[in-house]
Amino acid sequence: MDEIRQAVRICPPEVQEAVLHLPYAAKIEEIRLRCGQAAAVSVNGKERELNDLYVTAKWLDETIAKATGHAFFSAQNMLKNGFVTVSGGHRLGVCGIAVCPGDQITGFQELSSINLRVARQIRGIASKPADALWLHPDSTLIIGAPGVGKTTLLRDLIRQLSDRFSFRIGVADERMEIGACFNGRPQFDLGTHTDVLSGVKKETAVEFLLRTMNPEWIAVDEITAAADVEAMVRASYCGVNFIATAHAGSRAELGQRELYRTLIACGLFQNLVTIRRDRTIITERMSI
Repeated sequence: MDEIRQAVRICPPEVQEAVLHLPYAAKIEEIRLRCGQAAAVSVNGKERELNDLYVTAKWLDETIAKATGHAFFSAQNMLKNGFVTVSGGHRLGVCGIAVCPGDQITGFQELSSINLRVARQIRGIASKPADALWLHPDSTLIIGAPGVGKTTLLRDLIRQLSDRFSFRIGVADERMEIGACFNGRPQFDLGTHTDVLSGVKKETAVEFLLRTMNPEWIAVDEITAAADVEAMVRASYCGVNFIATAHAGSRAELGQRELYRTLIACGLFQNLVTIRRDRTIITERMSI
């Protein structure tokens, strides 16, 4: 419940009051504000409308102002990526009329909707996978369907490898979701031996961390492009291990996608952690 109270501080007072009085408030994953529509919250991936609470353009502007400390130019710089990370690691995604002079979004003229994703840290969730990695300290891939908690598990695994086993960890946090840095400081506890590089494409971040921070492990969230795989393979030749996540509900599904087939074939990962839809976590060794 503390996470919800912290997250809604940037919302209009009407939204704060309505959300905090919901009987299932502690389970809320997202708060969605769409201009002219009823406000909604997401629980277990399903939206529930707050039918007596209709969103105005003023509410959207006020929310962004609070999220960015009323700093307009700072807001535009952050919003070009489509989101703002706020205190506590909560993430505010936006849609609207984008300013796009070339191929890159540089800001927004008007906002049409906001999605406030509530961030949570669950300590100890990665204890069993961490135990397995202590026995077999090799590169590890975490898979699962969308929304089952891959990033949450990744965070705790990073923290445990850092604090329990004293490994140096470099985090390539392209979308600022793993560490969720705010004012230069990760909002999640990733351990005392962890360095976080935020807002940089994964393939660039991997090489940068390798050159500058001498990590023993590099953590990457959501492998989505061939360039990610190529950068990790190159770095693995230097002796660094990886912890990464990928969207696949099972090992069989992993093999059905061309990018992930390439990932398996190159032999980069020796450990596989699968999060099932019922949140059961299975750790196994991979054989090529």
